Amino acid sequence: MTAATETSAPWWRSLLPVGRPGLYATAGVIWTAVGLLCVGYAVVWLAPVALLTKIGLALAGLVVAAAFVRFVFWGIVRKNITRIEQGPARVSAFAFQGWKSYVVTVFMIGLGITLRHSAMPKPWLAVIYEGVGVALLLTSLLYHGRLVSSLRGSRA
Repeated sequence: MTAATETSAPWWRSLLPVGRPGLYATAGVIWTAVGLLCVGYAVVWLAPVALLTKIGLALAGLVVAAAFVRFVFWGIVRKNITRIEQGPARVSAFAFQGWKSYVVTVFMIGLGITLRHSAMPKPWLAVIYEGVGVALLLTSLLYHGRLVSSLRGSRA
């Protein structure tokens, strides 16, 4: 093995290489897009429901969102931001989270597909989707804020 081979970065670090602002942007856009997708499903599923029921289910979705922000997504985003800040200056655009998190992501996608095709009534499912979607949207703001801060800092 040559010295060049021993010190070369793993192949995945060169896949769409970006700096820290690129990682914040990638994470923020993905979290925002998935959040909007989930909220979109919830809106469609709540559309045919009576107004008072719709309001009650929407409020329940906001309670679920608060729980997801507090107990799930806040910690994940903080961990990802620390990972970005402590990592190399340039890495793959997909390195904003660890590889184990991608396994969890695949599981969550599978769970979402399973729930959408289950017998669970769509208005009830809307509560879960609204909760996850709003939580993703709110916590994506942490990535967007860090992106803005990093861009302002690079101009100084």
